[in-house]
Amino acid sequence: MSGLSPATAEIDAITVQRSIDRGIEYLRKSQTERGGWDEYGGQSCGLSALCTLAWVNAGVSRQDPDLIRAIEYLRTFEPQQTYSISLQTLVFCAVGALEDLPRIRRNVAWLTEQQKGPNERNQGAWTYGIGHGNGDPSNAQFAVLALGAAAERGIEVAPEVFESAAAYWRKIQLRRGGWSYGGPTPSGSMTCAGIASLLICGSSLNDLDDSKNADRLECCGGGATDQALERGLDFLSEIFTIRANPGNEMLSYYYYLYAVERVGRLSGRRLIGNRDWYREGAERLVSLQDAFQGFWKGGGVVESNRDIATAFALLFLAKGKRQVVVGRLDHPSLRTADAARRGDVVVRVNDKESDSLPHSGALRELVRHVERDWSKELTWQTIVADQATAQDLLKSPVLVITGSGTLDFSVKLRENLKQYLDQGGTILFDSLAGDGCGDGKAFERSVVSLCSEWFPQSRLDRLPTSHPVWFAEAPVDPAAIASDYWIYGVGACCRTPVFYSPRSLTCRWSRGAPLLRGVDLPGKIGREVVAGITIGENILAYATGRELKDKLDGASVIVAGEAPEPTRGAIPIAAGALGAGEEQVQRALPNAALIIREKLTVEVIAVDEPIALTEQSLARVGVLYLTGQTEFELSDESRRALKDYIDREGIVIATPICGNAAFASSVRRELTALTPGGEFRTMPSDHPAWTTRFGGFDLTNVEIRTPNQKRVGDPSLVVAQRTGTPVMEVIEVNGVDTIFYSPLDLSCALESQNSIQCPGYPTGDAGKIIAGVILYALQQ
Repeated sequence: MSGLSPATAEIDAITVQRSIDRGIEYLRKSQTERGGWDEYGGQSCGLSALCTLAWVNAGVSRQDPDLIRAIEYLRTFEPQQTYSISLQTLVFCAVGALEDLPRIRRNVAWLTEQQKGPNERNQGAWTYGIGHGNGDPSNAQFAVLALGAAAERGIEVAPEVFESAAAYWRKIQLRRGGWSYGGPTPSGSMTCAGIASLLICGSSLNDLDDSKNADRLECCGGGATDQALERGLDFLSEIFTIRANPGNEMLSYYYYLYAVERVGRLSGRRLIGNRDWYREGAERLVSLQDAFQGFWKGGGVVESNRDIATAFALLFLAKGKRQVVVGRLDHPSLRTADAARRGDVVVRVNDKESDSLPHSGALRELVRHVERDWSKELTWQTIVADQATAQDLLKSPVLVITGSGTLDFSVKLRENLKQYLDQGGTILFDSLAGDGCGDGKAFERSVVSLCSEWFPQSRLDRLPTSHPVWFAEAPVDPAAIASDYWIYGVGACCRTPVFYSPRSLTCRWSRGAPLLRGVDLPGKIGREVVAGITIGENILAYATGRELKDKLDGASVIVAGEAPEPTRGAIPIAAGALGAGEEQVQRALPNAALIIREKLTVEVIAVDEPIALTEQSLARVGVLYLTGQTEFELSDESRRALKDYIDREGIVIATPICGNAAFASSVRRELTALTPGGEFRTMPSDHPAWTTRFGGFDLTNVEIRTPNQKRVGDPSLVVAQRTGTPVMEVIEVNGVDTIFYSPLDLSCALESQNSIQCPGYPTGDAGKIIAGVILYALQQ
């Protein structure tokens, strides 16, 4: 129930991975000499396939000898039972070996033949096997799982199979919206089975819909909500708990958790009933794992078998922790307004007005392409606007906001979105304009207004051909979408946090499934879809550098706020007003001060605004921070004031925004001129500033990022990473190191947590570097 208390322990990715590793090792010990596991009664290879599937999803190497033995063992079977054949198919699809394609086709043919047909009881369902039973929802969900996986692998599955299966699930849905195994009382596991089966059938039918291969894209119209699916999701939200299988208490508990994982992953939902299903489930499973042998064990006849319970637990932990690469903002008032504007069907579900998000499968299809190209298993999320905090938004590195009408965002939502952007998030505004969707002018006006509010010193403008949006993952020609098509963006510091597409990219993403099956789309539509997917992948690659957080990592939100009142011993730090673009990183120093105050006992006070370089203003500053991204020249008065400040051993830290060469040249010229005979020298790797000697941090292994091309002649953007001591130069004044210069970016790293376009450091390391320099300079 929604009133239950959420997870309280701080479960993290490392703890979960340890739990997964221990579960893997337990199954290794219970594996038989033949390569399988002792089977549950009546199943030829079902339990062995389940354990192998758990291993594959838990990350066991394809070269692992025990996994190889398990797969070879499964290849010796041609099962005649629905569970066994479905699980065997899931393994072969997950492994992806070409030699298993005939086996997958054989299994698909068997499942197709064994589906209950017209004039049979429970049409669209499956029995335990040939001549065994009348069909039931448990067998049906595993058959649908296998057929959906096969279709994704490019194996032909007749659309009628999915249509009949979906009709079966709708027919047996109970009045309250849930599902049961057969009686009048719904259970959590069967409700999850019904929801996941409808999701798989819907997405598979969408993939196989050849009627979409028209001469031109139609991006609007239709899109009514699947009422059975919505009722099921609503009911699950009402009964959801991670403590037990609702309706069955602890019976089939691990089976239930595996079903919960499918619902969360396939629907893109981080929350079920306002509960973080994966975090709470992971915490619960870690607590239930045997402390000595690493297995899980449940109640009832089936889950008292440790192999079965352990396999289900591993599937939940491993599949549910896939990293999130993109999210979509679900704003109900916007969704309904857009539906009315497009003439979509609006229905009522549980006395609530609802309609489907336009191109609801778009993110799923985009992520499937990204998974293939990045060789990673990833996921996506739908984020409900009126429930989301900035921390919730930060779970998705890129947030897609679609629409055609006015964006009526509340003040709180606008503030949360701005904080999301400030903390390194990226927003893609995707206009449902053109392609049968109207002009989208109201949406564009809203986007321009929001950008002006968030970034008053920047403007939404055409992104040049040199911007990575055109090549970060692969080159793309905007004319492939339309002769007048372009991507717009807002520049803030060293990155583009906001993108705007005046024609719908999500429409084109939603058409991308045939490409994964090796099916070419006709003519111009094919070029448009490929271009749209490429732009989407470019934005994701640009925004993340292919670096993604683990699902259980907490969102690091820096909220500097007002600087505290100065106290005795506090160190004021201020940016110098150079007229070189330093205003673009006004949050850098407050963020650095916050990092230093949180980690050390040193009180650093960030001055709110850049200060003039006058004798009076510099007299009140302990550390002067010089940054910018254009050439500059100091006035005579500023030179005199700055020279006096340096002669008094005032500390100067200088760094170009995003490594800008013009600023770097200016700062070197001006600062060396103020120190006759002085010159910049490189600080060695064993410099005391990079140690804890003066109360700072161990900086011997900071992360250094360098964006570059994949290879000569290839414009695609990659971010090279290495570790080492910071790259820093220093000028000595009166025998004391006084002027510090970082050729690698510090400012953008502190302004935003995701400035991968700049050669420099991540946010945390940048703050530590400044702390190390200040502490050393004060105490040397």
